[in-house]
This record gives sequence, structure tokens and C-alpha cells, in this order.
Amino acid sequence: MLQIWQQSLKETFGELTRINHRSQPDDPPDLELIFGSRIVGMEHTKLLPSHVGEAEAWLRKSGQGGGLPSISSPPANKEELRDIVAGIKPAWSNVVDDWKTIFDLLAITLRKKMGGMPGGGIIGVVCDLFVLDQSDDLLAQIAFDIVNRIEFSDFDKYMLIVLNRSTHSTFYSALIRRGMDTSEQRGNPPPLSADDQKLLAEIQALEAQLEEGAE
Repeated sequence: MLQIWQQSLKETFGELTRINHRSQPDDPPDLELIFGSRIVGMEHTKLLPSHVGEAEAWLRKSGQGGGLPSISSPPANKEELRDIVAGIKPAWSNVVDDWKTIFDLLAITLRKKMGGMPGGGIIGVVCDLFVLDQSDDLLAQIAFDIVNRIEFSDFDKYMLIVLNRSTHSTFYSALIRRGMDTSEQRGNPPPLSADDQKLLAEIQALEAQLEEGAE
């Protein structure tokens, strides 16, 4: 995520020279980004309803294929969830309801992450959720709508980076700030210099730790 927006971060904060990973996951921020003499906090999270995350964990543990429950309609109990994962029971889903659920989940997530960094900072949100008939920038449109609402009038101290990885061949990422146009990037990251590759390896290792801690 950070490597995608490295140039934009440099233009905003200066040269990124170091990243500190906070050892206590319950003590925000997750990361401290060092830009020269300036320290910017970053909270990193995966947008994932708890019941979908539980189903994904079961699939990884089993090592077999299976189904995932609807984003907007959680199973009634553990037994129903297991039946859906095993493919015994279908998981019916409504696209409109799914996006409403994603809207609510993103709004709650942003408010929680803002609370952990009251002085401002960067919030990174990764979304691997698959929704039928989606455009790659719909999540960014939803995020833009949320942060520009009156309820989020205090978001001017924050920068939001959204990374959509619902397709494995390409990525879509957006950099969103209140009252400003959204910046977008699609495809694959550009070639990196040797120094950039070293920094990228550090970033990816830290982000992998954060994703594991979020599961």
C-alpha cells in the first residue's frame, strides 16, 4: 500500500526514511512513518466482516475449496456457517445490501481508527471482498462520500488510502482527503530502484505482520 503512494507521501510529508512498527497492537498507531524530523502515525486494517473472516480462516485451515457467506447476511449460527463453507448450503447475497454493509463497516472502521490517532495521521484500508457487478472504484467513492459528510468534519487531519485487491491480476488504490479530489492508481507498481526495493521489502514485512494480527 505505502509503496503505491510513495511519491505522493514524499510530496506531502518529505522523504520516507524509516518505518517503526509498534509492538503493542492495541496501542495505536500501528506504524510510525519517519519523514526526516517528522513522525506520522499510520493505522492499517483489513475491511472484513467478522463472519466472513471466520469463514476464510476455516477455508485456509482445511486447505480445500468452499464457499463464503454473504457479506450482508451473516449465518444464524456456527453450524450454518460451516455448511456454507463446505458448500452444503448456498449463500444468497444481495449486491445492494452488501454495499450498504460495506458502507457501514467502513464508516465504523474509520471512526475507530481516528480515535486511535486523535492528532491525525494516515489510515490504510485493504479490501479483498468480492461483490458482484462492482466497479473497481466503488469502494473509493463510498469512502469519499463518508469522509466528506458533516459527521466526519474532523477528517481534515487524516489521509485515507484504500487498496482494493478483489481481483488477483490487478490492484486499485485511492488516496482520499476531505475536501480534495481523489487520487487513483491502477495496475502494477512501477519499477523500483535498489533503495526503493529495500524499503518495499520492509513495508511488505510490516504490513504482513499487521494483517496477521488483524485475523
